[in-house]
Amino acid sequence: LWYADEWYGTSTLPVTRVMIDVLTGTFNLIPVLFAIYYAGELVWSSRDRRMHEILDATPAPDWAFALPKMLAISLVLLTTLLGGVLMAMAAQLLKGHTQLEVSHYLLWYVLPTTVDVTLLAILAVFVQTLAPNKAMGWLAMMLFIVARSTLSSLGFEHPLYLFGASPREPLSDMNGQGVFAAHAAWFRAYWAAFALLLAVASAVLWRRGSVHPLRTRLAQAPRRLAGSAGALGAIALVSMVGLGGWIWYNTNVLNEYRTAEDDRDWQADMEKTLSGYEKLPQPRITDVTLAVDLHPQQRRADVRGRYTLENRSGAPLAEVHVSLPRDLAVRRLAVQGASLAREWPRFNYRIFRFDAPLAPGERRTLDFDLRREERGFKHRRADTRIVGNGTFIDNFDVTPALGPERDAYLSDRAERRKRGLPPESRPPKLEDDSARATSMLRRDSDWVDADITVSTDADQLAIAPGYRVSETVRDGRRTVRYRTDAPINNFFSIQSARYAVARDRWRDVELAVYHHPPHDRNVRSMLEAMKTSLQLLSQAFSPFQFKQLRILEFPAYAVFAQSFANTIPYSEGIGFIQSRKGPDDIDFVTYVTAHEVGHQWWAHQLLPSYQQGATLLVESFAQYSALRVMEQVYGREQIGKFLKYELDRYLRARGSERLEELPLARVENQGYIHYQKGGLAMYLLKEELGVEVVDRTLRRLLALYVPAGQAPTPFLAAGPFTAKWEGDLQSPLRGTFKLGAESSGKF
Repeated sequence: LWYADEWYGTSTLPVTRVMIDVLTGTFNLIPVLFAIYYAGELVWSSRDRRMHEILDATPAPDWAFALPKMLAISLVLLTTLLGGVLMAMAAQLLKGHTQLEVSHYLLWYVLPTTVDVTLLAILAVFVQTLAPNKAMGWLAMMLFIVARSTLSSLGFEHPLYLFGASPREPLSDMNGQGVFAAHAAWFRAYWAAFALLLAVASAVLWRRGSVHPLRTRLAQAPRRLAGSAGALGAIALVSMVGLGGWIWYNTNVLNEYRTAEDDRDWQADMEKTLSGYEKLPQPRITDVTLAVDLHPQQRRADVRGRYTLENRSGAPLAEVHVSLPRDLAVRRLAVQGASLAREWPRFNYRIFRFDAPLAPGERRTLDFDLRREERGFKHRRADTRIVGNGTFIDNFDVTPALGPERDAYLSDRAERRKRGLPPESRPPKLEDDSARATSMLRRDSDWVDADITVSTDADQLAIAPGYRVSETVRDGRRTVRYRTDAPINNFFSIQSARYAVARDRWRDVELAVYHHPPHDRNVRSMLEAMKTSLQLLSQAFSPFQFKQLRILEFPAYAVFAQSFANTIPYSEGIGFIQSRKGPDDIDFVTYVTAHEVGHQWWAHQLLPSYQQGATLLVESFAQYSALRVMEQVYGREQIGKFLKYELDRYLRARGSERLEELPLARVENQGYIHYQKGGLAMYLLKEELGVEVVDRTLRRLLALYVPAGQAPTPFLAAGPFTAKWEGDLQSPLRGTFKLGAESSGKF
C-alpha cells in the first residue's frame, strides 16, 4: 500500500481507486486462506475435542450446526477486509491524502469482495462436510483453488461453471464503477443461489452421531429435506436456473461467446486467409468525412462517413479491399462505381470490384454506416472504450480500412507455431524499398483532410481533431463539428466526458487541458510543460504546425498517453494523480507531456515508412525531445537520475526478449529498445557531439522529408546514413561529424 503505483521513484496521489486496486491484487489471497483453514477447524472442532456425541444428541435442527459456522467464517473474513481498508486509509493519511472516500471503499471493495469470500466460505464448509477428515477437506479446497486458476488457461472460461467467477470490474474516478459492477452482480447473484444450495446440502448431510459414512447420510437426505430445508433448496435452485438463463442469454446469445483460444484461432485463420492480399495495390484515402453519434449511457456509437479514394499506384486498379473491426455492425457499405465481389463475414472483410478499372489519379468514394455497440454483457473483455463518462475511441475502432490489418495478426511465437504459422510476423527489412511506399501508421493513407461531426449527451464535451466550426445543444444532445485546416495523419481520437477546461496560450497557439473536475492538481504543470516544449522544440527543430494543442483526460482503464494531431489523450492513472513531494523527485507530468508534445514533430511532421527502424524515428526522437525539455526545466542532475531508471528498465527488459535485441536502426516496435535504449543513445549523442549538432541534424531531416507540410514520398526510413569525419582521429570527441542524405532518400 505504501508503494502503490509508484512511477520512476515518485509517488502518485494515493486516491481510493489506487488503494482498492492494491488490496484487490495483493491482499485478497489472505481471506481465501482464512476461509479454507477455519472451515476445517470449525466443522471438525467437536470431533477433535470428542464432544460430538453430546452435541449431536441435542434436539437442535441440522441447520443449527452448519449455518453458524458459515456466518462465523463470513464475519471473520469481513473483519479481515475491513482491517485491510483501515490500513489503506492509514497509508493515505500518512501520505497527507485526506479524501478517504469511505463509501467507495465499502461499495467498490468491501461489499463485492465480502460476497466473493463468503461464497468460498460456504463451499469450504460444504467440502469439509463431505470429506472423511479435515486434512482431506483442506487438500480438496487447495486443489479447487489451483483448478480455478488453471481451467481458464485450458479454455474453460465461462463463469457459469467456474465457481464464484465474475467479469472484471475496472475502476475509474471519472466513470466510477460504470456498468461493470452491475454486470458482475448478476454473476454474484447466480453463485449466491448456488451457495444457498450448498448451505442446504451441508445442513442435510451434516454428520450426527458416531456412525456417519457419506452413503448413509445421502440415503437420509430425502427425509431431512422435508419441510423448510427442501423449500429453501427449491427456491435456490429455481433462482439459479433463472439467473443462469439470463447470464447465458447475455453472454452466448446477445454476444458471441469466445474463449482466449477462440480469439487466437480467429487471428491465425484471418492471417492464413487474408495475408496474401497484403501486397496488392490499393487506392489511398485522401479525405475523411465522419458523423459520430455517441450514446455513452447506452455504450453505443453510430458512425456515418465517406472516404475519398485516389489511385496513386501508377496502374489501373480492378478491386478495392475493405476491412472492418471484428465486432463493428455494418448497416451500409458502398464503393462508388463498384459492386461486392466477395466477402468473409467472419473477418468482416469485403472485396469490391470496380465496374471499370480505377485509372491512375482517378477518385471514387467509399460510403459507410456502421455501429459499435455493447449489447448486454460479456463473460470477459467488456468494452471500456465507450462508457458513461470518459469515452475514448480512435478511428481504427469505428471506421473501415483498406486491405488486411497486420496489427490484428497473432503475435505470440509459440501460438503461431502451434497453428502452423511462421514463428513471427515481422515488419519489412530496411533493405525492402517497396515498403517505403506506405507509412507506419496506416498503409491505406498518406495525409488526409478531415471533417468530423460528433454528437454526445448535452452535459458532456465532445472533442475530435481539427478546429471547432460549430456547436449546438438541442434535445439533450450536444453536436460539435471539427475541420482540419491542413492534412493530418489518418489516425485520430474522439473523446467525450463531463470535463472542466483549463486554458492558456503560447504565442498564437491555444492550449487547453480537459480534465475530470476533481483532478486539477497537476493541470497547471501540464500547461507549463506544453508551453516549454513548444518553445524549445519549435526553436530546435521546426515551427509548430497547429494553432491549438489539447490534453484530454480519459479513464484509468488503460494507463498511457498518446499523441494525435494537436490532441493528446492522457490517462487519469498517470499525470493527473502524480504526487511530487520534493525537488529531487522526477516530474513525471512534465516528462510525459513533453514526450507527447514531441510527437507533434516525430510522427505528425516526420512520418516513417512501415519497416524496421520506424519507431526509432518516432519514439526515440520523442524521448530525446522530452529529455531536452526536462534538462532545461530541472537541470542535468535530475536527468541523470531519470536516465538511471531508464537504464535499469532497459537491462531488465532485454533479459526477457524472445526474439532478438535489434540495433536501434532496425528496431521492430520493441519498447525497451526504442524508449529506454533510444533515449539513452540520443542523450549520449548529444553529450558527445553537442546539442547543436544533433538538433541541426534533426532540423535537416524535417526540412528534407516534410516539404511544405506535404506527405513525404517515399516515407523516411531509418539508416543507412553517410558520415564524413572532420577532426583529430587521435582525439575523436573533439571533432565533428557531418551527416548527409543519400540521393535515394535514405538517411
